[in-house]
Amino acid sequence: MIYITFSLEVKWSQVDQTVARLLGMTDSPSTQSTQRQTKRNRRAGVIDRWHTHEDLVDENREPIHSACKCRTTKKPSARHGKGLQYQARWVDDNGKEQGKSFRTKAEAKACADSETAKLETGRYVDPAKRGTTVAEIADSWAHREFKAVGTRTTYLTLVRAYILPTWGSTPIAEVKHSAVARWVTTLSASGSKTGSTLAPSTVRQAHKVFSQILVSAMRDGFIHANPADHVPLPRLPRKTPKFLTPEEVERVACAADYRAATKRPGSRTDLKPVAELPTDDDGVPIIPPSTPTTNGLIVRLLGATGLRAGELFGLRVGGIDLVDRKLHVVEGVVEVHKLGLVVGETKSHQERWVPFRSSLVEPLRVQIADKKPDEFLFQSAKGDAVRLRNWSRRYFSPAAALAGVSDDVTVHWLRHSAATQALAEGMNHVDVQLILGHASPSITMDVYAHVDPTKLKAIGDD
Repeated sequence: MIYITFSLEVKWSQVDQTVARLLGMTDSPSTQSTQRQTKRNRRAGVIDRWHTHEDLVDENREPIHSACKCRTTKKPSARHGKGLQYQARWVDDNGKEQGKSFRTKAEAKACADSETAKLETGRYVDPAKRGTTVAEIADSWAHREFKAVGTRTTYLTLVRAYILPTWGSTPIAEVKHSAVARWVTTLSASGSKTGSTLAPSTVRQAHKVFSQILVSAMRDGFIHANPADHVPLPRLPRKTPKFLTPEEVERVACAADYRAATKRPGSRTDLKPVAELPTDDDGVPIIPPSTPTTNGLIVRLLGATGLRAGELFGLRVGGIDLVDRKLHVVEGVVEVHKLGLVVGETKSHQERWVPFRSSLVEPLRVQIADKKPDEFLFQSAKGDAVRLRNWSRRYFSPAAALAGVSDDVTVHWLRHSAATQALAEGMNHVDVQLILGHASPSITMDVYAHVDPTKLKAIGDD
């Protein structure tokens, strides 16, 4: 009876294991065998490479010292006297045995203990990766596919100008927090090409790029922490965005129309001196009315929608909705050094619909007439997308000078003008954020905290 019961128990246990394997609850015998073959216990120790584990004994089986001067009773190995005597050994996270040789047993034991502690605390780095330099990591990082061409070019410029000269040949595992802090301080004091101070924004950008390189190295197992974290950075000066009033935007647009109407065919408007126009009692130039032109429409669109210039010049005819008065922003145009004009994703990597006012419907209808849906809304003389630098120099700057607005006005002021007007008219920050394409409303609130300070009242006043 006992024998039968035991046999039944064995059989039922086999059935249970089979069912468990079918349900995926346990590993199959072959898998368990494979795991036993490949998985090693996390252990560490020191071995003597010059001697075997076997004792030297005489005919009476008494231990005797070897002929060498190593003061041991172990037999010399085939490697006796070759290389360093003691080797620290440990098993890494992948089950692979690692080793490093030393002259003394104490040094080998210290290494084994140190590597074991790193494994236990998650700070271990594969010895094969410890010699990889910052230049090698930076090269692979800068060419990741997810980075836009313009961004990649900017990053590479910062890497070559500020990071590689200091860190290029340094093993990534040897970059220390204190050294990164000294590097930032040096950049701030004498990091420019002439050896003078470097702008805080450039220093912060260089540090940001270096930190991203180190994060990439950390994720790939080259280092266990980012030594660029919590490095003191120069404070950015607080600058209020500059903008034009709606009246000034329209005056610049009218000036662009007037200059185009008075331009000789084939001549360059930026080479023609700004004409002297009569002014009103406030000293504002009186611009004669002219037929609306493409350049005037560009100014009005930028000042009314808050688009980035690259986004406007990347608009396709098929993205213009004249019925619902919306622009479909999908692409952006950027001029990249050595690559020319590049059309790619917008700065925020997100498409969006941007509304425009009714007065722009008819000018846009004229602009898209006889154009195919995949053509750019605004084109150069060669049929390509408009280059911001050329358009600003040839058309916008002369028009702004003729309109008598600020001497340092730039095209980007028009984006600030649209946002400032929207907030001043009572539009909430979330709606403005969606129109501008900011990553979050907090960015909009931070950038445009200046809006209409004249309406601030003393606390407690009615």
